[in-house]
Amino acid sequence: MKKKLFFAFWKRGQPFSQWKKYLSKFFQIKVFSDQKKFLEALLFSPPDGILYDYEKSKEGLQVLIKDIKIRFNLVRIPLILIVNQEHLQEIEKWLLAIDELLLKEDSPEEVKLRINLCLKRLERISDNNPLTGLPGNVSIEKELKKIIQSETPWAVGYVDLDNFKAYNDLYGFTKGDEMIKNLARILTSTVESHTPYGFIGHVGGDDFVFIVPLEVAEKIAQEIIKKFEILIPTFLSEEDLKRGCFISKDRQGRVCTFPLPSVSIAIVPVKKGKFKHTGEIAQRAGEIKKLLKAKEGSVYLIDRRS
Repeated sequence: MKKKLFFAFWKRGQPFSQWKKYLSKFFQIKVFSDQKKFLEALLFSPPDGILYDYEKSKEGLQVLIKDIKIRFNLVRIPLILIVNQEHLQEIEKWLLAIDELLLKEDSPEEVKLRINLCLKRLERISDNNPLTGLPGNVSIEKELKKIIQSETPWAVGYVDLDNFKAYNDLYGFTKGDEMIKNLARILTSTVESHTPYGFIGHVGGDDFVFIVPLEVAEKIAQEIIKKFEILIPTFLSEEDLKRGCFISKDRQGRVCTFPLPSVSIAIVPVKKGKFKHTGEIAQRAGEIKKLLKAKEGSVYLIDRRS
């Protein structure tokens, strides 16, 4: 795997000579002593991360943050600030723009660890769904790849809301977002109550995924549906509840009667050797979803095929 490139803007001498020698085993470290060349390099060939010595140029930090990172949309590049103990109070105004903090007393091993923690944290944050905070498609793909190779049998549950678009159109996006957030909470609390090894991801919109040990998958699906059925009346008007459906426009703009929102869960068991790549799991789930869409109300179905 190619090493990540870090631009280091710091003084010559210790501790930086020692840091560079150690960090070069794990990262590419390109050191700059001239601020103008450093900022030009950032603009024309952005690195994977920045190590910035606050003491070398305090004024330069403002230029870096305001004129470079923000103006030229380089906010995703992690900025790791290096400070002395006596400067800690001075940098409080920059905390929103700094991704990690290093002290010059830190050992090379601790510096490496904190850089990796910073990268992992930003990776998680950038992948997380902004509405629910759950991991997104990058994390979901990684988890699926793991379980394909696992000796332990797993189950992947694909969860989505039925008739959600019609609900969103009639009740508004705010209500729709609240329903999605509450479904995310149901998924999280249910999975966590049954296994410490579960994973919940948000594909996008009203589509979710959970990955759990196979033996608890059916119980989890049943409980998710039970909790959703208890929750859903709080999102509907009394009139629609009494009617048992609601009236809205379809995709062609025609006024139609729609069933009340429900949840469908397609469960795909995964055992070693059953699937070669993650796309096959999604394909199986898509086939099960078609069967579920033909059923009324909240339902789940387990793929029993070998």
